[in-house]
Amino acid sequence: MTTSTLVGARYFVTFVDDHSRKVWAYALRTKDQVYEVFKQLHASVERETGRSLKCIRTNNGGEYTGTFRNYCRSNGIRHERSVPKTPQHNGIAERMNRTIVERIRTMLSHAKLPKSFLGEALMTAVDLINLSPSAPLNGDVLDKFWSGKDVSYNHLKVFGCRTFVHIPKDDISKLDTKSKECIFVGYGNGEFGYRLWDPVARKIIRTNLDPVPAPLEYNDRRDESNDTDDPTSDPIINEPVDDDMSDDHTTDSIVDDVADEGLKAQAHEGPVEEFQPRRSTRVRRQLIGILQMITFS
Repeated sequence: MTTSTLVGARYFVTFVDDHSRKVWAYALRTKDQVYEVFKQLHASVERETGRSLKCIRTNNGGEYTGTFRNYCRSNGIRHERSVPKTPQHNGIAERMNRTIVERIRTMLSHAKLPKSFLGEALMTAVDLINLSPSAPLNGDVLDKFWSGKDVSYNHLKVFGCRTFVHIPKDDISKLDTKSKECIFVGYGNGEFGYRLWDPVARKIIRTNLDPVPAPLEYNDRRDESNDTDDPTSDPIINEPVDDDMSDDHTTDSIVDDVADEGLKAQAHEGPVEEFQPRRSTRVRRQLIGILQMITFS
């Protein structure tokens, strides 16, 4: 990747379990960090499942030679390497990389965030993949199939949405606001809380409280360049309206059609006299009756 993340990472490596299709992803500054990352994954997976890792399949990248190969040999792990220029030999991992990259591109585009947030989008995309049903598992969820426990979706938020996070009372005075606007960029990934981007301090903050989503107009107005006084620059105003979803748009269309038909009729009939509204006497009689009742009573 030509763009670096917020922490300076330019690469990422993915590991996919062939049985459960569960995915792990790590952002790397250099390719030689693959060895240390794999050691951490190896220890955590065996501790979590109580089973031993038997085989790993990689491509012919230089990061999988030397110390990486020696580590596999010393731990009894069979290391399978695909034939050069044949990514189809490692098709599961290659297709997963493509899926992750496409989701990162879509999430950044929808959130109107720069490419430097690709590290946060990477981890969020992997979390959503592990919480999604999988066709090879007959519709079962990856995390549920891996751990045997039910998964929860109550903690999910929209990536890039505007949120308001509570400010501790020790950091503010009595007249200061008790919340500040941030951007949701991910989950804890092994740590408690949510990851939010503070645009004022320009740093990632973590909160253990459930961030409050901003109103709809805040989330729609994602492009900072649109913060002008010109109403035409507002993305909400310029947003196209669906005929099936807006009653106002449908009503306006009907009124315009009726007005056009009236103009056509007037053109054929010639000049029209000034319209004199007919006054109803029913209302006046009722009012006179009420006044008489009040007077005589």
